[in-house]
Amino acid sequence: MQQEYLDMLYIFNHAFDKKQTLQIRWANGLHILCKSITGMYETDTEPGDEDYIGEYAAGVEIVKILHPGTDDDKLIFYNTIEICRSCIPEQILTEDGVVLWQRRSI
Repeated sequence: MQQEYLDMLYIFNHAFDKKQTLQIRWANGLHILCKSITGMYETDTEPGDEDYIGEYAAGVEIVKILHPGTDDDKLIFYNTIEICRSCIPEQILTEDGVVLWQRRSI
């Protein structure tokens, strides 16, 4: 799971370095079109904090919601969504539908 997660984050970095617009799909049906990454960062909890999981995450800016999710499981704040261990998408695709990454594990 760890390597799969890191591979997914690499796809974001690589795609946005090339200024690609991406489609992102989640298991709950949420499907977005995004154009930029707001940044890669470490989660905001600190070592010693009982909730600390020491992970990296990425925020992506939403251009358009192509399909709403079936629940409010994925939270959108100020037109961005955080991609992290608790919000891993099922697929990352180019704007024209080429699959760049697909989730293999649960």
